[in-house]
Amino acid sequence: MELRLCKDVMRDDKVRAAFDGLAQETFGLSFEKWYRDGYWSESNLPYVLLDGERAVANVSVNRMEVLWQGEMCRYIQLGTVMTDVSYRGQGLSRYLMEEIRRDWEAQCDAMFLFANKTVLDFYPKLGYEKTVQYEYRLKTERGMGTAAKLDMECGRDRDFLNQYYLKGNPFSVLQVVSNFGLLMFYCGSFMKDCVYYVEQYDAVVIAQEEDGVLYCYDVFCKEDVSLRNVLAAVAGEAIRSSVLLFTPVEGMYDCIAVMEDEDDVLFVLKEKENLFAEHKLIFPALAHT
Repeated sequence: MELRLCKDVMRDDKVRAAFDGLAQETFGLSFEKWYRDGYWSESNLPYVLLDGERAVANVSVNRMEVLWQGEMCRYIQLGTVMTDVSYRGQGLSRYLMEEIRRDWEAQCDAMFLFANKTVLDFYPKLGYEKTVQYEYRLKTERGMGTAAKLDMECGRDRDFLNQYYLKGNPFSVLQVVSNFGLLMFYCGSFMKDCVYYVEQYDAVVIAQEEDGVLYCYDVFCKEDVSLRNVLAAVAGEAIRSSVLLFTPVEGMYDCIAVMEDEDDVLFVLKEKENLFAEHKLIFPALAHT
């Protein structure tokens, strides 16, 4: 069997369609609308193995600028790791991971990925170590302010979100910046109903409620705003607490706990920087690939 490796996937209509077909079969995800809406950039580079015109395996390189304590870091996140069912057990993912490492290890400060419980034994064989993340909570009850939902089908509201994204999250100590396209992968699809504007605090919040808890993915606003007040404005009457899915500034939370999610386990390449081993962090949920 002779397979062809393609590293310029998104610009080739046929290869992109084959890649998208494999993603739909594997994860039920499609990248085509996201691409056609103009949100793809060269920060996202799928590495696809093709058997003829059929995509049979992929690992995507996601180049990220990560702001940590005022310094910009160059991170590589690997994502969309998938192999066609008929081609599994042949070492294709390993081949792609090793090719990517040769191409990118010297060009980044850290290389990492997220994995589910079915492959937890695989990545340590490639030099990645399992790393703990933390979850932050704070008490939250309905407060002052009105949260208006933004319409992600409306170009004006998408532009509005982009304007606030550029302000950054003043409550987060670890941020992925300059990657609005990745944010829109979420907000343009399965989180399109989770984007709110709180006029009183001039803040955009991405959050959703579940079982009496407000899960806050991100907040974009100026620095002179209270996080607690913003969340209280978004919270429904039944909300009593919030979970922050980004790492907050010290003092902006009430309790912290180890995250225990076997379907979203962080692995970091041992030879590179690992801030998560030295600090109690969570990688921003809306920057997972």
